[in-house]
Amino acid sequence: MDNTNHKRSWNVLNWNVRGLNGDGKCEAVKAKIEESTCSVYCIQETKKETFDHSFIKKLAPKRFDKFAYAPSIGASGGILMGWNSSIFKGEVIHCLLCCNSQVYLKI
Repeated sequence: MDNTNHKRSWNVLNWNVRGLNGDGKCEAVKAKIEESTCSVYCIQETKKETFDHSFIKKLAPKRFDKFAYAPSIGASGGILMGWNSSIFKGEVIHCLLCCNSQVYLKI
């Protein structure tokens, strides 16, 4: 079986944003995601405990319709991942909520 047809490359944006605490920061993150033409984004140190679809619409370009997150603990930590479900099929298979927030995503 020829594996050359199954090889793909994707751009992944990984950024320690040091907090998503203002509209200006969200606009800057959205612009950088768009500029990068990434297929997956991973935002570290969000310093947010929850995310919902309305916030994701402010933060990410329309092509990103799925997301998973590990909440911050107080004012530190927090991870947000987003992807386009027409490219990736993903589900959160484990999320450990402690000081070392980890999201395991099966794509």
